[in-house]
Amino acid sequence: MEHYRLVCFDQTTALNKARPTQNNYHFFLTFFMSHIRPSISIEKCILSFSHDRYISRKKANAAAMAKAAREIASNSNGISHLILRAVDDKIDNLKFLFLINGIPVMCYALGNLLISSLKEIVIVGSEEVEQVATSFLETVGARGKKISFVREDSNKLNLFNTMQLGKHRLNIEPNELILFQPGDLPFMFDIEEILHDSDIQNYNLILWLNSRQMMFPNHQHNPDSEFVRRNYHYRTLCKETNELHEVKEPNIYPINLSAVDSDIIDHLHSTRKDGNIIKAGIRKALSMPSRVLKLLPIMAHHALHFRSDLKQFRKKDKYLFGMQRDNFDRAVSVLLDTEFTTKFHSDPAFVSDVDALEDWEDFESLTHYANLKHGEEGLAHIHPFGEELLRFREEQMPSLKTKIDMYSNFPAYINSFYQSLKMNRVPFPNGSQYVPHKTNHEKNGSGQKAKHTFSWYSNKCNRVKPGRVS
Repeated sequence: MEHYRLVCFDQTTALNKARPTQNNYHFFLTFFMSHIRPSISIEKCILSFSHDRYISRKKANAAAMAKAAREIASNSNGISHLILRAVDDKIDNLKFLFLINGIPVMCYALGNLLISSLKEIVIVGSEEVEQVATSFLETVGARGKKISFVREDSNKLNLFNTMQLGKHRLNIEPNELILFQPGDLPFMFDIEEILHDSDIQNYNLILWLNSRQMMFPNHQHNPDSEFVRRNYHYRTLCKETNELHEVKEPNIYPINLSAVDSDIIDHLHSTRKDGNIIKAGIRKALSMPSRVLKLLPIMAHHALHFRSDLKQFRKKDKYLFGMQRDNFDRAVSVLLDTEFTTKFHSDPAFVSDVDALEDWEDFESLTHYANLKHGEEGLAHIHPFGEELLRFREEQMPSLKTKIDMYSNFPAYINSFYQSLKMNRVPFPNGSQYVPHKTNHEKNGSGQKAKHTFSWYSNKCNRVKPGRVS
């Protein structure tokens, strides 16, 4: 403790006192390494193509249909028939393997990172994921990055274990932030703002929240401009900007794995959907009495002020949980016992994951529209790695169709999946050609969703392409 006090108040004196002994040298080396962040940017990433499994296909389908039924009954903004894995599946129903425009979802996600400034990537996934990743990298190259693979543990398919598998493979410096990213974000190809964020120096966990108002500022006046439909269960009030945000949970995590309890992250992540994260957070806090005491004044302020503050923006609102943003940041910092903050971004690709069949079809419809406008090279007009993805499809997919059962006849496979969830249509009605789904709004000639989606990604692609890092 004496040496710690000296460093805090007089580093020169402390260093002079430390020189004669080897033990002091090691103490100060350890101290400085644990308090000085080694990089002002994020250079390493765990890319997860792993997901948990239901005990049976019957239970998985029941859960997916029940969720969709609740959303339909409540007239939700987004309807989701979830893509879930099951232990007894003959073909692994892993969403990362699904094909968009004949190319696996996971290849889009990996391609996004290949054109980023990241230097090291660890992939976590199944044997089939490894097959696809190997073929993909053989075709497009690693772009100067160190890329390794870790097989998922089928007996421990949870976020905590996935993080641990990736952490042990990466050479992480003390106090270093890395990026943890699920691999179901096929068009999230612009992440430099995340990797070079100035707050990397100040926090051990940063949540980039999905704000409806930031991503779709005109959605109230022009509903078609909201080309990614999601349900926003949370409300956040920002004192500094005097704004109300409808918020959805984040999909990516800049995180210092040595400072944040991965078990807590796993617990909160697994319950983050549909507002359940709040109940989970309260239960977790109650198991740690010392932290509950610190939380009490924050929660008291919340109870006294939030509802009345919210009414300044909306007299009536339906949501599962809301909080002042600065209050929320303080509360989570106490709960995790570490430096924590939330931030907003304005990129719809961050919220556009492939969790459900409706999400998959959004991207299949987008690439279909691009092909109608630009021919078979349409993908290159909306994705900065599009040319490489198309080359992979041409060179490697014929071989992969003979090795991975899902790919032997993907249209038939996904048609049968639609039918198993009792959906009222199939995406490949003739067994080979995709036919976009049209809502009643679009059938009447007033829908512009595909046009808005294509226009946004095309413009974004044109801005990102010239600055591709690789």
